[in-house]
Amino acid sequence: MDVLLKLKNKRLVIGGLLLVFLVLEGLAFIRTQYPDSPGTQATQSIKTTEVTSGDLIMEISGTGSIVAPNAIDLVFLTDGKVAELNVNPGKSVEEGDVLARLDKISTLQLNVEKAKLELTKAQNALDDLEENKEVALANALLAKSEASENLENAQKNEVNKYSPRCEKATTEEYYFEYMYDRSDYLYWYNAYIKKNTGYGEMYILERMAPYKKSMNQNFANWKYCEGYSDLEIEQSQVAVEKAQAEYDQAAAYYESLLNNDGIDPDELALATIERDNAQLQYDEAVRILDGATLTSPMDGTVLSVASAVGEILDKESFNEPYIEIADLSEPILKAVFDESDLASINTECEVQATFESYANQTFQGRITQIDPTLIESTSAMSIETNNADMPMEMSSSSSSGSSSVKTYISIDTSTSSEDIDMPVGLSAAVELSCKIASNVTQVPLQALKNEKNGKAEVYVLNDDGTMTAHTVEVGLRSLTAAEIIGNVQVGDRIVTSSIP
Repeated sequence: MDVLLKLKNKRLVIGGLLLVFLVLEGLAFIRTQYPDSPGTQATQSIKTTEVTSGDLIMEISGTGSIVAPNAIDLVFLTDGKVAELNVNPGKSVEEGDVLARLDKISTLQLNVEKAKLELTKAQNALDDLEENKEVALANALLAKSEASENLENAQKNEVNKYSPRCEKATTEEYYFEYMYDRSDYLYWYNAYIKKNTGYGEMYILERMAPYKKSMNQNFANWKYCEGYSDLEIEQSQVAVEKAQAEYDQAAAYYESLLNNDGIDPDELALATIERDNAQLQYDEAVRILDGATLTSPMDGTVLSVASAVGEILDKESFNEPYIEIADLSEPILKAVFDESDLASINTECEVQATFESYANQTFQGRITQIDPTLIESTSAMSIETNNADMPMEMSSSSSSGSSSVKTYISIDTSTSSEDIDMPVGLSAAVELSCKIASNVTQVPLQALKNEKNGKAEVYVLNDDGTMTAHTVEVGLRSLTAAEIIGNVQVGDRIVTSSIP
């Protein structure tokens, strides 16, 4: 009986424990399903703060070094021997100062004079086309008239195999004279052949001779007057073709001048090209002459000099930078920051820079340029060589193998009570304060609970000590705070510690 009683009591205890467990699970489920329900009582000490409104500031750290982004490389434009050198690294110069000069100035000046003479000749030839355009038009008209006359004469003199050379009467006269002489000649010729006429042989030959001569002459005159030879016909046709071509050319030239204010466009184009080429040759000669002397283009400081006086610069080395000069009056800091800060960095960021050489001073600055291209960094501190716009310098990145954002910052040294000398390469630590949002509702990052997919819960502490969870959208965030959008008001007290 006692055993049965004990077993029954044990079952009651276990059943009671299960009932308590189910009640607790139900309460937990209700709290989970209805988080906005008021009445969640704070059962332990919690930390709170107020919801605020204002600008959202991102604090960004980086490193950098002083550079000379406005550095200019001065290069000789011809080979030669360095005959004059007036500067050394570190020397201050003014705009227009002669820094160095080669020894071939007189030869280059002579080249300039020759090129100038050729330019003058080419320009005069071009000017003559304009000045003589009326004369050129008149001469073209005269040439056209002469060509027309020559063509007309050639056409008149053109013959063919049916063209008579002489008048008909003249041709007939030569023909009949030939026939008469032939008849007399044949009479005596037959007598000479028969040899029985009673005349002696010598007598007959003496009689034949004049008739033969006259006969041959009249025959030649008859045939000459009767027509032209194939060669003469061909020559007359060639003469006509030549005269026609000359007339066409003269007529076309005249029409070209007439339609272009007396100036042949082809001649004008050629003269213009020759003038332009002469101008290029002259400009190049002047450029090379000027390039034999290095003159400072600005007030600045000499950063480097390639060699000493007497150095011979050959055709392979003269076009390399000889003197480097830069304006160091306003220090420029090249600073790099982690690529994750790219979206936050802008030219309105407040800048503070500190240098080891000036340990007790903090310098203000202004971002003047943000490079849109990320730079690769292979180590926490790397050397970046001269890339045509600045000398060798130190640059840094946040971690090995990452990318960095490169910026240029103008450093203000006017507030310092001492003379500030910031040489190229001087390293610095840089702090940026960048506004990433204006006049937004914001809370500390610790106040965001159960954050997921751009949303989070913020617990508001009620006057009765209970907490109400509000789901909000999370916007921009800094290292310490985040913008929120939702049913949470400025001034509400929110929980920053763990939720009990």
